Amino acid sequence: MHTDQSPFSKYPELSRLMETGEPVCVTFETEHEIGRKVGSKVGCEAEKSIEGKNEEIIASTGDEKFPEKSHFLFCELVQKARMGEAFLISGQSCSPGDYVLGFSEKSPATYYLNSGRYKDSQAAENAALSLPRLKKKFCFIRVEPLSLNTGSFDVLILFLKPEKAMRIVQASAYSEGKRAVMDTMGAASICGDCTVLAYRESMGLSFGCKGSRKHSGYADFEVPLGLSFEKASEIERILSKLPETRE
Repeated sequence: MHTDQSPFSKYPELSRLMETGEPVCVTFETEHEIGRKVGSKVGCEAEKSIEGKNEEIIASTGDEKFPEKSHFLFCELVQKARMGEAFLISGQSCSPGDYVLGFSEKSPATYYLNSGRYKDSQAAENAALSLPRLKKKFCFIRVEPLSLNTGSFDVLILFLKPEKAMRIVQASAYSEGKRAVMDTMGAASICGDCTVLAYRESMGLSFGCKGSRKHSGYADFEVPLGLSFEKASEIERILSKLPETRE
């Protein structure tokens, strides 16, 4: 049950746009509480040495649980969070996703070429170079349903029928009449378009990608859409002001 004080209740207009599950919050954590007994936190400069730090901290805190690399893909984690689960991860199991989210510096160009989705190595290289990449310094990524969020997040991801996605685009244009620009190529949809681009550009519109549709299983009629924290608050305020699609 969602109380009036829950984050879920702060976004009723956005939440009701989704017909299955709930919006998903993605937060880039810069520190993590690692032990109730010692009451300590670990900070992170995000210098790509997360695994070494994990080993060092686990050794110094005994059996305290520390965020690990997930064996699920990021898009799978988002779908699980949509249905109520929550995760705190220091990596995930998709190589392009690791590259996009800043967990790895290894280009997915070879992976893309071997996938058969691009004509030749140059096209695959161009695709890899065009991927949005997260520049923010962070330690871990928290993925959780809106109802479990404590009130702040970096990106809100929704899965919508086209008409509902249209309403978000309309709400975005409400104040200044500006067009929404769609930047996508059918690759790195959830991690790139809906998370990194949304964080950077305030909104990320996407038709999905082969990987996320295959592995995470959202419906063919659904389109994923990401909003930054500030944009989500703006859209929430405006949605109720818009005329209904069919009055």
